Formats: sequence, structure tokens, C-alpha cells
Amino acid sequence: MPSPQISIVIVNWNVRDILRENLARLFSLPCRYEKEVIVIDNGSQDGSARMVREEFPEVRLVMNDWNAGFAYPVNQGLRLSTGEVILLLNPDMLLEEGVLERTYDELMAHPDIGILTVKLTNPEGNPIRSVRRDPGFRDQLAIVLKLPHLFPVVVNRYLYAEFDYETSQNVEQVRGSYFAFRRELFERVGPFDERFFIWFEEVDYCKRVRKEGYRVRYCADVACRDLVGQSFKQHPVRRKQAMLTRSMVFYFWKWHPKWQAAILATLRPLAILMGVGVDLARFLRKRKTV
Repeated sequence: MPSPQISIVIVNWNVRDILRENLARLFSLPCRYEKEVIVIDNGSQDGSARMVREEFPEVRLVMNDWNAGFAYPVNQGLRLSTGEVILLLNPDMLLEEGVLERTYDELMAHPDIGILTVKLTNPEGNPIRSVRRDPGFRDQLAIVLKLPHLFPVVVNRYLYAEFDYETSQNVEQVRGSYFAFRRELFERVGPFDERFFIWFEEVDYCKRVRKEGYRVRYCADVACRDLVGQSFKQHPVRRKQAMLTRSMVFYFWKWHPKWQAAILATLRPLAILMGVGVDLARFLRKRKTV
């Protein structure tokens, strides 16, 4: 069997049916390049691993017996991969025809591109806001305090509100949903920082890649459909707030003045407490409708 040119690494947690659709789409699309698919299952309880083993025997399956987050299983997949180009792909993504070829061609033709992403669209075909600027202290403080719910404009800079998703261009950071790079970059920059459990690990990696002199590139010419956050919507809001703010604080400790990390860490319990309030309100609303 020819050596793969593209390695696709998918981290899965309890989204069996969506993962099935992802893999079926992946293997049904014509592609002129050889590919290998590696699925890292994070201790799913919904039969995901069994489904992959029985329905997609060509997939290389790794089964963790716990939810290991994102950075750790990504590194597991990277160590197993053998392709010239590596694609980190969320299980809730559906590829469009030609996207893999364009990804491979762009990365191999432009050695100064470190990370490449493509247009991500919702089921209606509209672009999802997947490109952001580097986090700043003011916008992350606003997020911890939940100010964007009242004043959305406070995060416009961070969310790159004016970004043109119809134009290919260099950017600062992209979501990890579709995150492609050459093996040579991985060998130079190194693995993902496993101190991030979930969230901010791709922000950190984009920053490290740019510090090495590479570009982060958004390609508008090809697209994927993104069902967005199907794994983590299973968590209660308080749990998501705990994970998000923990990673935020660590990112600021790593890249920003320590006093900024300290302020965010001090306010972190407030964000978690507000998450508790949302969970409680949802619980009471659900009880009322039963």
C-alpha cells in the first residue's frame, strides 16, 4: 500500500452518529492523494469506538479510557501519523469535494505557510466566524465578566468582526476544527502544549508557529460544513466555564504579563458561578415544562 500523503487526526468524545457521518463523507469523497485516518476516542460511552472498529476498519483507532481533552490526544495522533501533511479535523465536520487536495497543494507549494484552514460554513452554507485575532487582556476580561452579552462590541477586535470570509489572507489565529500543517512544521515547532486541556491550545500553537516565522493562512476557495461544538455542548455551562477560563488564565500566564493572568485567575470563580446560575435556571425551566 502506498505511503499516505495526508494524515487526518480526529479526536472524538461521545458523538458516534456525527463521527459516522464525518467518516462516511471522508471516505466517499474522491481524492487524488493517499490518506490515512486516525481516530482518538476519549473514553466515549456511546459506542463510538465499536462503531469505528466495525464500520470503518481502515481507520487506525486509539481508545483512551478517559476524557483526555484535546491537546493530549492530538499529540497521540501526531506521533502515529506518517503523512507529509497532517490535518486535525473535528468529528462534527463534513468535508466538501476538493478541500483535501487544495490543502495539500497549498501547504506543499508554499513552505512559508505554517498552518492552513479553510472556510467553515453552517448547514445553510453561511460562513462561521472561525478567524480571530490574538487574545488581548481587555477582551478576555470582558468575556470572563460576561460583558459581551450586554455590549457585544467589546469583543469585536478579538472576534475580528470585520473579517472578509470571501478573501484568502494571512491571519493571526484560526479554530482547531480544520487545522492543517506539514510534518516538517510539527518537527520544528513541536507537539501541542498538553497543559491546555481544551480551548486555547490552537491559539497557543498559532502563536508558536508565527514566532518561528511561518504564516497562518485562511483559504476562502474551499469549504467544510461545521456543526460546531457537538461534543462540548454535552457539558453543563459551569463545566465549560471552568475549562475555558482555566485555559485562558494559563495562556495569559504563558504569553502575557503575570499580573494580567493573576487578575483573570481572581475573577475566574465569578464566571464559573454565573455558569452555575445558568445551569440552575435551565434545570428549573425544564422541571416546569415536565
